[in-house]
Amino acid sequence: MDARYEERASRLGGAVVWTWTGPRGPARPVLPDGCMDLLLWGGTLVVAGPDTHAFTPQGADGTGDASCAGIRFAPGTAPALLGVPARELRDRRVPLDALWPGARVRRLTERIDAAADPVAALEEAALRR
Repeated sequence: MDARYEERASRLGGAVVWTWTGPRGPARPVLPDGCMDLLLWGGTLVVAGPDTHAFTPQGADGTGDASCAGIRFAPGTAPALLGVPARELRDRRVPLDALWPGARVRRLTERIDAAADPVAALEEAALRR
């Protein structure tokens, strides 16, 4: 299977909802764009801080496909949503439960996992914030 990336405008002003699906293995670099993302990555909610250089996600060895989904926030938007200054997350990928109470993140993750459309549920969670 070839890698597939799709995006659409979010209902959250200035944000973009995106999905990536592809074979496991070496990944292509993600180029810096000054934005922060809330990711659903391997069943875990992760915050990607603004990058100052290209970031290459670690590919998993093995067979089958991998996927990731996220919301890319316009510059300056995510810090208000997350309650963390962008400079603290620069060039980092941080599990959401390192920023928010673990029980809250577990409930949110369970709600997203149980949804018929996890990407829409991720977007809805951001809209509620």
